[in-house]
Amino acid sequence: MVKQRVLVVDDDDDVLFLVEYALKRLGFDVTCAADGPRAVELYRRGLAEGQRFDAVIMDLNIPGSFGGKELVARLLELDPRVRAFISSGYPDDPCMTDFRRFGFAGAIAKPVTYDELLAAFVPAMGQRNG
Repeated sequence: MVKQRVLVVDDDDDVLFLVEYALKRLGFDVTCAADGPRAVELYRRGLAEGQRFDAVIMDLNIPGSFGGKELVARLLELDPRVRAFISSGYPDDPCMTDFRRFGFAGAIAKPVTYDELLAAFVPAMGQRNG
């Protein structure tokens, strides 16, 4: 069985490490990016090579770069089937409370834990789109 590919985008190295580690333990193939431009580059390359990402988990706010709200818009332009999950420590942000309106498939609260990934992300990945 081919592993599902996940792109994780966050400016915090600790978050990247923990999410990457947890997702790999859950059987996902994980690639990380520290900012929006790098994420767009990696996603575009994956599409060009016929290896699209099955999902993208992105931070809402990335200082010095564009965060989840702008990133999801850019990725939707590249691939209308992108499955994007917003992640934030601001649970009351509209992107978290009404994630579908902004083009996200789900929301993952920070701090991200293994249990949170099991509860919010893994079940959603079992429900394949297109």
